Amino acid sequence: MIDNNETTNRKASVVLLGIGQVGRSLLRLIIDKNNNTRDGALIDVIGVADSHAAVLEGSGLSEARLNEALKIKDAGETLEQMRGYLSLSEITAALSSGTIIVDVTASNNTASLLASALSHGCGVVLANKRPLATAWSMAKVFFSHPYVRYEATVGAGLPVISTLRNLLSCGDSFISIKGVLSGTLGYMCSELERGATYSQALLSARNLGYTEPDPREDLMGTDVLRKALILARSVGWPLETDDIDVEPMFPDSLSNITVDEFLSKIHTLDEEYARRTDEARVAGRTLRYVAKIEKTKAVVGLSQEERDSSLGALSGAENIVIFHTHFYDTMPIAVSGPGAGPLVTAAGVLGDILDLDVHMRRGR
Repeated sequence: MIDNNETTNRKASVVLLGIGQVGRSLLRLIIDKNNNTRDGALIDVIGVADSHAAVLEGSGLSEARLNEALKIKDAGETLEQMRGYLSLSEITAALSSGTIIVDVTASNNTASLLASALSHGCGVVLANKRPLATAWSMAKVFFSHPYVRYEATVGAGLPVISTLRNLLSCGDSFISIKGVLSGTLGYMCSELERGATYSQALLSARNLGYTEPDPREDLMGTDVLRKALILARSVGWPLETDDIDVEPMFPDSLSNITVDEFLSKIHTLDEEYARRTDEARVAGRTLRYVAKIEKTKAVVGLSQEERDSSLGALSGAENIVIFHTHFYDTMPIAVSGPGAGPLVTAAGVLGDILDLDVHMRRGR
């Protein structure tokens, strides 16, 4: 919890990596907060970076410069269009102790930069799951360092990680974790339940903007796998990718073809998923794409769930995470709500920035 007395007239210095949909939503939230702050907590964005270039000003980028960056990125251009841009390799050298590095990219290549930032006294806030889901030998620093926050990596703006941490800080221990962690696949399962075919459900999700440009990135379950790894590692279970069995929602035979070819063939999956949906219905159940996590293993894939259960009652793109702990044994804790979207994800990141800034000031 943030103490308002400690945030009064304080400025958090932030470097933002990534100005996609989440990054732009975050910048707009920061601009709005700075103009309408109620608690005196301000945020100086001293740097922004995309995959091509960075713009850095130690005294903080002005609102005009931030809006310039937003306009450029809204137009699909790179930060190389801005005057005084730096190369990405110059970011690390410019970092100073107390700065918060915010990673809202989808890059596999930020882990070493973030680890270096921590070693120089910086804080790290992540919406990017990849540094947390890489090999444990590289990822473990992000789970043990007090200056790291990553609420938005699981459930977007939902208080999943903070609930987990609160349980641990109270001395509770975990037995298992179960959840629906993909808004895209949750939506598809709801559509199948309503009677849509697989191809109809997928195309509907795509038209609504729920899927990646290549929907196989959602359907292969890799994103859910990463979230399962993050949850497991957060409770002290250092699982690796090989410890998790993942069931994709399409066959290998449709892997090595173009997106257009894939979309032209998805109707061939209609019969299989209609059969699986009917089997669940006959049993009084419904299909959900579920992650089931235990101390030494996890399973990610389609599961038949009771219709009136917490998972079975979900609709649309809702997420849910259920914590089965020793304190909450007979009635596990559930956190549910919208688990995707740029704005709610950005809100989760902003909350982490403010919380971490207070924590870092206490430590200095």
